[in-house]
Amino acid sequence: MNILISSCLLGEDVRYDAKSSSSSIKDKELFNKIINEFKIFSICPEVSGGLSIPRPPSEIVNDKVITTDGLDVTKMFNKGALNTLSYCKDNNIKIAILKSKSPSCGNSMVYDGTFTSTLKKSKGITTKLLQENGIKVFNETQLEQFCDYIKSSLK
Repeated sequence: MNILISSCLLGEDVRYDAKSSSSSIKDKELFNKIINEFKIFSICPEVSGGLSIPRPPSEIVNDKVITTDGLDVTKMFNKGALNTLSYCKDNNIKIAILKSKSPSCGNSMVYDGTFTSTLKKSKGITTKLLQENGIKVFNETQLEQFCDYIKSSLK
């Protein structure tokens, strides 16, 4: 089975601050088991959409993605989401583990657009598009749920 995983979770320094997010994975043993059992495909939608490393932090404000210095980067986030969807279709990927809270990849909570580290219930740009196209998205705190989903879908 082909699985999409956010590049930052796999240790690539692609986040806005030029770091990885591998330290946010609490159950490293289970994560390593997952990456060893499945064929893994990696992408950072933000970099794929043309954003630099490093880059100013971005948050979703209404229907736009805005950086801390006021730049509208919505087009790049949308391009990254479309590139990610295309990548999934090209590689028959139906399930993903993406970075929580990200304006691209968050699947349940994202920052609220005030740049005060306040979270709101919502989804990132890429996650919304993937889910609209039938791709199941989990985050790095939902590895048990990911495994349960895989087990139930293989029955």
